Amino acid sequence: MVGRNHDATSAAEHARFDELVRANEDDLLRYLQRRLANGADAAEAFGEVLYFAWKLRRKVPVDSTEARMWLFASARNVMLNSRRTRVRRSAAVERLASEMTTSASAGMSMGAAVEIRAAIDALPTVDAELVRLTYWDGFASHEAAAILGLNASTARSRLAKAREFLRNALDPTLANNGLSTEPVESET
Repeated sequence: MVGRNHDATSAAEHARFDELVRANEDDLLRYLQRRLANGADAAEAFGEVLYFAWKLRRKVPVDSTEARMWLFASARNVMLNSRRTRVRRSAAVERLASEMTTSASAGMSMGAAVEIRAAIDALPTVDAELVRLTYWDGFASHEAAAILGLNASTARSRLAKAREFLRNALDPTLANNGLSTEPVESET
């Protein structure tokens, strides 16, 4: 009887894990592709995330939103490990990998995509990741905060400052003229 109950629990865990992965695999792979130097690194990191998640599947939160955030936090940890490994590579290999990174956003010129990436990269590391999680990966600010281990109100404040920095960095005339890109409310 105990063996059957364990088998049923195990089958339910497997099904829940499979459903979680299926629901998030495309977003998770895109998350890694946007942040790693090339597709091969992203694919390798994706495999590591799945392996890590499978090993710790009993610790995955039951709530689907929290489980998704747990997966992305795991992906972030794998990605950070991948980055540390990459830093240890030779300078020549690093230059080559950097030159090969050419993934522009759909409908955007390569120059604009490079300019946006450079502006985001100029932000402090946590703020840059907060912007990416929010605008590239579709997380709400409080969800991105949880992934990064920040207080939700701190994340909102940092996100507002990051948006202002990016507006000024991407359109220097705003900074020079003291203009804002905020919509003007009409008087009716």
